[in-house]
Amino acid sequence: MANKVNTYWKNVLIIVPIIGAVVATIIYLLRLYCRRMKALGLLLEDYLMGTGLIISYCATAFVIDTAFNGVGLHVATLPKHEQMRIQFGSWMIQKFWAPSMAFVKISIVVFIKRLFGSIRAYTIISYCLIGFISLWALAALLVNTFQCIPVQYYYDKDLDGHCMKGQVHFFQAMGSIALVEDVIILCLPLPVFWKLKINKRQKIALTMVFSLGGLVCIFSLMRLIEFRKFQLTDLASSSAKESIWTCLELDVAIICGSLPLLNPLVQGLRSKSGGSKYTSQPYTGSSHHLQSMRGNKTGFRELGSDRDRTVSTISKGGNCTAGKSWGSSDIESNRQDGDGTSDMGSIDPVINHRDPE
Repeated sequence: MANKVNTYWKNVLIIVPIIGAVVATIIYLLRLYCRRMKALGLLLEDYLMGTGLIISYCATAFVIDTAFNGVGLHVATLPKHEQMRIQFGSWMIQKFWAPSMAFVKISIVVFIKRLFGSIRAYTIISYCLIGFISLWALAALLVNTFQCIPVQYYYDKDLDGHCMKGQVHFFQAMGSIALVEDVIILCLPLPVFWKLKINKRQKIALTMVFSLGGLVCIFSLMRLIEFRKFQLTDLASSSAKESIWTCLELDVAIICGSLPLLNPLVQGLRSKSGGSKYTSQPYTGSSHHLQSMRGNKTGFRELGSDRDRTVSTISKGGNCTAGKSWGSSDIESNRQDGDGTSDMGSIDPVINHRDPE
């Protein structure tokens, strides 16, 4: 019976993390390919997401390592070296989880700020979130590292040392804060989408794309629930599920953070299949909303700026005559940011597409 339990968890802790890491890597590479399709180059959020992906590989590697050391069985039934390996693996996973999540979350926040940064409230909220996430990750890393004195005492109980009180409560607190961050990031762009002058179907489509981040919240919650069963004295049998949710939380966060940027690939596939109805049309939203996006460095032109006086023309339903039309391809690629970069405007084909209710 014990061998069956060990075999089951060994398979799960090998297959699931590997599949998750592979899918996350593929989605991230497709993200980079979409950047290349638009000849925009990589932006800050792409580097941040890539860093988070690389760090997540380390957490995945140590989860897989625990699979070969009797995970799922009671610690008393394991030889000494396997007990230490599981303890050490658990200690190392903690070191990579928080930094990886921080890079991924900050990448998403930077992307949202690039889309809506001209709205002052979003700029302030974005900077506050970036600062808070950074402090959270630093605190989690430092406390996880020095929760025992000496630090090796966490995985080597033969040493003379001690650990801080309430270790599990600390893990739960860090997980709870991470969940709150996920919810805030998930809800951040939704108010703007529902104020756009587009039909309900388009609003729902935009909301669904960005609401995929809700999956991250689900895995974060499942990981948090597993900490109720977390026993530091028997990590072999109590940490298996928590390790799975940790890997899935990281991988799904990377996937969901990259999916909104794959729109050029989707549009290319649609055009090849003859989907002419998806051809982008000039935006016909209200001039009030366009003016509210003034100065936005997202790769969209600066709407309502002195350099580009097209708002009044658009608000009358006419075509843009200030040089080039307001088709999605122009919005995506014509104007360079002040730092020499531009974003792909991944959501503008949905916004610009005319499809009345």
